[in-house]
Amino acid sequence: MTPRPDEKARAELRALVAKASQRRESERERVETEFWQEIDRLQKSYHGAQQDVADALGVKRNQVLRQTKRYGSADQDPAADNG
Repeated sequence: MTPRPDEKARAELRALVAKASQRRESERERVETEFWQEIDRLQKSYHGAQQDVADALGVKRNQVLRQTKRYGSADQDPAADNG
């Protein structure tokens, strides 16, 4: 059986967990941004592609529109929208 931790060990563990959680959250945001920017490019492939994308994702066209606006197009700098 492992020994019981002291407060220093617990504090270090909490700090490491917080760091890992923050890294996961930032990666999740990066992946979501890349995904919706790619969807934005795909929906502009041909007339009616937005509906086809929505059908493939199993969502409504409005959801695709909202998410692509939220995450911006690949042409835009996502940081520019934060001002």
